[in-house]
Amino acid sequence: MVIECVDVSYRYQGSGPWAIDGVTLEVRPGERMVITGPAGSGKTTLLQLMDALVLPVRGDVLFDGRSVRDLAARRELHAVRRRAGVLFQFPEDQFFHQSAYEELTFSLRNFFGSDEKEIHQRAASAASYLGLDTGRLKEVSPFSLSTGQKRRLALASALVMEPEILMLDEPTAGLDPAGRKDVARVISSLGETAVVVVTHNLEDFLGVAERVVCLDAGRVVFDASVEDLLARPDIARGYPFEIPLVVKAQQWLRAGGLELDGPSWDMDGLVRRLRLLAGMPENGE
Repeated sequence: MVIECVDVSYRYQGSGPWAIDGVTLEVRPGERMVITGPAGSGKTTLLQLMDALVLPVRGDVLFDGRSVRDLAARRELHAVRRRAGVLFQFPEDQFFHQSAYEELTFSLRNFFGSDEKEIHQRAASAASYLGLDTGRLKEVSPFSLSTGQKRRLALASALVMEPEILMLDEPTAGLDPAGRKDVARVISSLGETAVVVVTHNLEDFLGVAERVVCLDAGRVVFDASVEDLLARPDIARGYPFEIPLVVKAQQWLRAGGLELDGPSWDMDGLVRRLRLLAGMPENGE
């Protein structure tokens, strides 16, 4: 599915400030995009527009060339939402069933008409992929889970739909380093599925992202590939997001005349490569 935002603007009150102001953006099949920017810049609102949860006040959003307005008029927005998985910033706000297993299988039961055998197979596959056990999920309330488990359950609930595009709002917030790596691992393994991630922690997704888009005051102020961040030290200068330390370190190394044989997207990996180049053991002994 191709999603196109065409000069899209949105505000929550009739005369209030624009949460999104004249954004033109395209998400292509299989693309990995990170949307970043300061708090209040419109990141979550843009995600809601791309999932047709809200309709633009001005401009249009196209899904495979079809206007969201036309889809809404024909009451066909459900057809778009079935093809997209969404994880919001606070997963507990998405939960309303008594058992975690019911949460996991809700979309299959209500949107796809799957039989019980298929429901169980897809639920077990999505759950195990994220280190969850369906037997335990049947016995516990989603509200009794830890923050990390809630986030894993919400992500599994999105993946069980086998979406064409996965939209994640701050998916690593509240997770420990292992949990953050798990989210990145899941994203990297999704094959043809497009992924759009809203995050303040750009470093968590450098290894899986292809493109970085920065919003400020509802506008796109920066749109470039991840490789450009390494190749052009000045590319993000003056824009309202922090270049990850691992990127800065490689820019400094390059400026000092040291060229590595490819990028490193996490600091531990960069340190290991530098130790090997210096003839030092990887374990620091």
